Amino acid sequence: MVNIQPVIFPIVGTATKLTVTVLGFATNAKSCGTYYALLTDANVKIIEGNYQLTEAEFASWGIDNNYINKVVADFLNVTIIN
Repeated sequence: MVNIQPVIFPIVGTATKLTVTVLGFATNAKSCGTYYALLTDANVKIIEGNYQLTEAEFASWGIDNNYINKVVADFLNVTIIN
């Protein structure tokens, strides 16, 4: 889970966290799917969905799993903050 710059969803709430789970994939895979959710400070789910990494994104993954958070954050157009 990473903190994001707050995003206001009228009526629903303000998302301040992003959580991403990489879904299972075969050892010869060229891509993988993810499940993501935007959460409030109280860990209430605002939105959720799936994102499929492109072959180029998957190939660039390397050993830093935070890379996946960045890819999904870019897809969602949210900014990760420390």
